[in-house]
Formats: sequence, structure tokens, C-alpha cells
Amino acid sequence: IGLAFDTYWIFEYNDALFLVDQHAAHEKVNYERLMKHLKDHQMTSEMISPSIIISLTGQEKQAVFDHIDAFEDLGFRISDFGEKEVALEAVPGNLFDIDPRELFTNVLQGIDDWSTEKVPQIVREKIASMSCKAAVKGNQKISATEMENLFMEMMRSEEPYHCPHGRPTVIRITKTELDHRFKRIVN
Repeated sequence: IGLAFDTYWIFEYNDALFLVDQHAAHEKVNYERLMKHLKDHQMTSEMISPSIIISLTGQEKQAVFDHIDAFEDLGFRISDFGEKEVALEAVPGNLFDIDPRELFTNVLQGIDDWSTEKVPQIVREKIASMSCKAAVKGNQKISATEMENLFMEMMRSEEPYHCPHGRPTVIRITKTELDHRFKRIVN
């Protein structure tokens, strides 16, 4: 139907109105896609040329290489580049408009606390964070067609009503609820 406040899309679908937060919806769709790619071992990488050299503490560098499989599963390609440096050669694909250094730094946060049993949960958290960073923001213009496609893809997900961080993606208001509020139905 339209866009409100440059952030909330309004849809009529199956005898209800849906108010959709474009950022939360896009974040949810990104998360579902990335989790599917991870599960199917189909995460893509986007090569960086030239590589980005990142300085780490000795402890961070050791932790990166202790958990290199988790980084590679996410789509990162990292090589040793000296005493405390690593070369970031590739980042997860399909995360447009995210600075590669910022993305790596974000995933790196808290690496000292990564224990082997926590890595799967940490990877899910990092995918949620990457999904958020890659999502269209509120007040950012997208076309009605893009939003409609995003809405339909979101509604096909297992749990479309919340983003990975638990915020609502959509608010559903039935016709009956509206009829009650406008006193068309009294009871």
C-alpha cells in the first residue's frame, strides 16, 4: 500500500494489514540466507585486492588461527602476515556496503572467550551481526518492488515475525481488529 516515515512499509495480505520495519525485515532475510549457506556449506567469499593488513595482539592472532575453521566457514580468508599482523584476503560475500576491516573487527570481538563448545553459538551471533550491518537502514530508500520481494521472502521463513536480535519485523492487524476499533463490530 505504501511507506510510512521512510521506514515502515504497509501491506495488505490475507485479510490483514502488515506494518513492516524494512531494516528488521532485511536483517531477518539476510540472516536466514546466511544460515542456510552456512548449513549447506555454501558460504561465498569475496576476494579483496589488495589484501588488508590488520594488526592484532598476540593473543588475538593466536585465537584467530585457533578458530580459523570458524572464520573460513563464515567466508573469511586470512593468512599470517608477520609477528602480529594478518592479511585479510577475502570476506563473506553478498554483504554489500560493509567495510571489510569493520566486518572482520566486529566478528573478532570477544574472540578471547571463544571456547570450542561455544563456537557454533558464536558463529550464529556473528551471522546475526553481519546480517544487521548489511541490511537496508530506516530512512534509506528502496523501491516498492524490492520491498515486496523482501516481504514475501521474509514471510516464507520459519519464523518471520522477529529479526535475529528478537525485535519485531512486522506487526499484523487483522480486518476484524480494525472493524472493532472503528466500532463497525460491537462485542
